Amino acid sequence: MKFREIVDSPCGIRYLFDELELQSGFARKVLLDREMMVDAGQIDQAYASLRGYYELVLTDRRRVEDMRFRLQDLRDITATLAALADGAALDEIEFFEIKHLAMLAESLAMGTDMDKVIDILDPDGLKIGTFYLYDSYSGELRRLRAEVELDPEDAQLQEELANEEDRLKKLLSDKLRPYAVTLQQTLRALAELDISLAMAVQMHVEDLVIPASGDSTQVCGMFHPGVRAALKASGREFQRVDFSFERGVPATVIGANMGGKTVALKTLCMLQYLYQFGFALPVSSAVMTPFDDIRFCIGDEQDEKTGLSSFAAEMQRIDRAIAAAETGKRVLLLVDEPARTTNPVEGTALVSALLERLSDKAGQALVMTTHYTVEHAGQCWRVQGLLPGTKGRKMDYRLVRTASHEVPHEALNIARELGIDARWIELADTIMKKLYE
Repeated sequence: MKFREIVDSPCGIRYLFDELELQSGFARKVLLDREMMVDAGQIDQAYASLRGYYELVLTDRRRVEDMRFRLQDLRDITATLAALADGAALDEIEFFEIKHLAMLAESLAMGTDMDKVIDILDPDGLKIGTFYLYDSYSGELRRLRAEVELDPEDAQLQEELANEEDRLKKLLSDKLRPYAVTLQQTLRALAELDISLAMAVQMHVEDLVIPASGDSTQVCGMFHPGVRAALKASGREFQRVDFSFERGVPATVIGANMGGKTVALKTLCMLQYLYQFGFALPVSSAVMTPFDDIRFCIGDEQDEKTGLSSFAAEMQRIDRAIAAAETGKRVLLLVDEPARTTNPVEGTALVSALLERLSDKAGQALVMTTHYTVEHAGQCWRVQGLLPGTKGRKMDYRLVRTASHEVPHEALNIARELGIDARWIELADTIMKKLYE
């Protein structure tokens, strides 16, 4: 899975991507084409590198800003370097692109043999970023240019000059060809440098943390950066939340509407993606475990292209996740209120059956929010809910482990806090009390 496939996930990871201050369009392309890591060792290695850049941000911000300023000149010359490797004779624009890359890399102490590339394209040692077929490349070139200048209408001289220039372009291309692979590696390394520096700066600005890798997921103080920004813009405070889960043990999250269950699920999904793509996390601390596949089912699953209803589309997405688990893959399945679009009796049955169906899958992790009261052998988390406050009642979004799987009845209280028609709510309260007598 590539980053571009999940950047518009409903989990909201695009917020951090858009806030990532990449200096070059090529680095953006490289990041979007980055493959999701599934090996903990590889992830830890990526984090070790990020930690080094973060320390540089903290200790030498001036150097970091200088490097980032230089990286604004990074250009995607993949096609030029591919043509060089394939044996093509380059033109003057392509020579300029390569010289520009080599000089940029040398200024950042990146790549090997860049001095040799520069020597080929800068025979006079001028150390300027432009390129020209210099007279010093060939005495014949110098002679022909002088004669053409004296007699610019001489067609034979013009042809001889063009032939000499073509010969030199082929000669220069042949001299550069042994460095084609090195140049390709250097181009990629500069893009990765841009990405790493941007991630390190974002880590500092957004108060992000590098997690550890382990056999289960344990998150302390997680928050959603997009939600935090929206709340701050309206003068409100965000609340950090703790959560944990493990493979083979399904977990449910219960609580009233407006209790933050969906935001918590989105944040968990975002954290998993960030971890497996090497970003620092919006947490106080975390231990994460990698998965081969991440499935996120949320919101209205209706698929107008296939004519599927919300219920049908949702069932098929969950079914595909179950099938993936059957292959032996480590699959993380995050589901927001499954079967909520069907009647409560069948909905409760489907949710209970899904929990049982995935309870014996050692590689599978299931985290599900639900409004249905379902008993199961896994973990159950409850939104703390409405608490007395100085101005009426306020919502506490913290998640706490609970032995009871009984879904709390707080909808009427929330409706009252919203100022909904009092008579309507009183009638609903009376009817509910009769139902539970």
